[in-house]
Amino acid sequence: MNENIIDESFIYEELGLLPLWIELPKKQLKKNELSTNLYIKKFVINQNTILLIAQIFNLPNSIELELFQKISMYIDTLSNKLTQPKSIKESDLSGEISSSDYLMFLGDDISKQINKKENLNLPNISSISLKEMIENPEKKRKLWQDIKDLSNSLK
Repeated sequence: MNENIIDESFIYEELGLLPLWIELPKKQLKKNELSTNLYIKKFVINQNTILLIAQIFNLPNSIELELFQKISMYIDTLSNKLTQPKSIKESDLSGEISSSDYLMFLGDDISKQINKKENLNLPNISSISLKEMIENPEKKRKLWQDIKDLSNSLK
């Protein structure tokens, strides 16, 4: 019976139903990153507030920011309450974290930095960074699966 099960991602690809943020073209990044910004997106699933946290590097073409905005649009389709993604200062992050039930980090480095500073007790997931997704578009599927798994676990 398992032979007849077709991989879900294959079906989405064949039918052209991939979420918008998966279709971003593959581009290589150079190491000319000047400074970083933290971007957050809050979403609510069944009265649970989830905070998505990403580190975005200031690049001339801002590919990472565009990808983060597309991820945010996808998350809006799952959320009970719409909020806008926003850039925040690292000093303001504590307040945002304290008003959340779950955390989702885009990048292992950012999760380690924040865990070290905040001593977090909240459940959290660390997924693929935006930079990794841009360098290898196949890795976007991991984020999609992480978001889907989190959504299903909260239902």
